Amino acid sequence: MTSIETPNMRKQFFLLGPSMLLVGLMAAVSGCGPSGPETGEVTGVVSMDGDPVPGASITFYPVSGRQSFGKSDQEGRYTLEYSKDMPGAVTGQHRVKIMTGGMGAPSMPSGPAESPSKSRPRSGGMAPPTEVTLSEMVTVESGTNEINLTIPPK
Repeated sequence: MTSIETPNMRKQFFLLGPSMLLVGLMAAVSGCGPSGPETGEVTGVVSMDGDPVPGASITFYPVSGRQSFGKSDQEGRYTLEYSKDMPGAVTGQHRVKIMTGGMGAPSMPSGPAESPSKSRPRSGGMAPPTEVTLSEMVTVESGTNEINLTIPPK
């Protein structure tokens, strides 16, 4: 079977070819953009007995999805990170754990499979770490959230 090419066929190809390429590029570009779950930025202060708690490790565990981590500074202020390049936490309800004393909680895991509760060796002279799970869940909304955390008295 032989194919016969006519001048009209070439003209149609040259007219349709670039427009089909343009449609393909537009479809590819429209699929680009930030991916992943909806998150909200989370900052706040960790306190106990009215005083800021420096060096506390904070973990937000969502009802579904990946947890977020933060560490308080000298004034007790913290900022959560969802991943290395993404601040915040997934939107919705979270259980909150705070670790104080010792060397604190592990740093941000490199992937979702790494456990946030890997044990670390203790060095002499440091108080053992204390982990507290807050009794009330907190809600993260899209946008900016200021969530102050109070460690209950022992």
